[in-house]
Amino acid sequence: MENNTISQRIPKEHKIRTELRRALFGDKMFCPHCGSPQVKKYGNRYRCKLCRKPFSLTSVSWLKGMKLPLQVFWLVLWCWTNKAPIDQAKNTCGLSELTIRRWYKKFRDHLPKEPFDNLRLSGTVQMDEAYRGGKKKGYAIIGAKQVANRGKPSKMALQVIDKPSVNRNEVLNLMIQTIKPGSQFNTDGAAIYKGIENWWPVIHNYDIHSKFEFSQTSEIEGLWGNLFTFIRRMYHHTTKQNIAGMVHEFSARAMFPSWFDDPDNYIRVSIAKVYRPIRKEWRGQYQSKKKVKNFFQLQNDTLPFTLKADVLVSVPS
Repeated sequence: MENNTISQRIPKEHKIRTELRRALFGDKMFCPHCGSPQVKKYGNRYRCKLCRKPFSLTSVSWLKGMKLPLQVFWLVLWCWTNKAPIDQAKNTCGLSELTIRRWYKKFRDHLPKEPFDNLRLSGTVQMDEAYRGGKKKGYAIIGAKQVANRGKPSKMALQVIDKPSVNRNEVLNLMIQTIKPGSQFNTDGAAIYKGIENWWPVIHNYDIHSKFEFSQTSEIEGLWGNLFTFIRRMYHHTTKQNIAGMVHEFSARAMFPSWFDDPDNYIRVSIAKVYRPIRKEWRGQYQSKKKVKNFFQLQNDTLPFTLKADVLVSVPS
C-alpha cells in the first residue's frame, strides 16, 4: 500500500461529518432528546435550543467515546473494507496492533444481522462441518451452502458450535431455520445425516469420501478453505471468543459485497438512524407556553373598564 495514494482517498473532515449526519438524521437535523429541529452548531458539537441538551454525531451512535480523529477513523475503516491485514493496517494508519484489532472487531460487531434472520436456501444445498482447536478446547462450525448461480452472490448459513462436536439436533435446527422444504440436500454421508430426510422434507444425496466421491459436496468443502484462508490472511489468527464474529463477517462479504465497496456504504448499513422523539406540549423550565388573555378592554370618555368574556351575553337579533 502507498500512503500517498490512500491519503488521496480520504475525504475532508467536513465531508465525513456530512456523511455521518445523513446516515444518522437523514435530510433534516433534529435533537435526539426532544425531537426539536431548533439545533445550533458549536464547533463539532450541537445544542438544542429548546431543551438545551448537547450532543454530537458520535455520541448518538455506536461511535460514542471515539477518540480517533475522523480522518484516521475513516482510514482504518477503509483498510477493513478492503481486507487489509492487521500488520498492513497498523503501518498504514500509524496505530498499534491492539487498536487496529479493537476497531476491526467493532466493525464486525456492527454488521447488520437482520438479512441473515430471513435467509433461506433452496435448490441444491450442500452441508458439512469443520472442527478447530482440538478435542478439549476446540469448536465446530456447521455450514450449509446453496450451489452458486453464475453471476450471483453466494448464499450460505454458518453456525459456530461452542464444542468440538456436532450432533443431529444441531444439524436439524440449522436445516429447519434456513433450508426450504423440497430442496436437494447433499452431504458427505456422516452418521449425523443418516435418515435426516425423515425429520425434514429434503431429497438427501451423499458422497462417500473414502471412495473419492466429492462431486456433490465440492462447494461446501471449498468454502472451508476460503474461510480459514480469509481469517489467516487478514487476522493472522483467531480465538474461540472471536470466531463467531469472523464467520459472520466472512458470510457478509460473500453475500452482500456492496456493503464493503467503500466506507460510505458500510456507514449507511451499520449505523441506525436516530429515533426522533415526539414533541409534547407541556409547561416547564424548557418550554414556555403563552397564555391567551381571555378578556375585553373597553373604554369610554370618562372611565376605562374591563369585562371578562364569560359575562358577555349575546343579544338575539
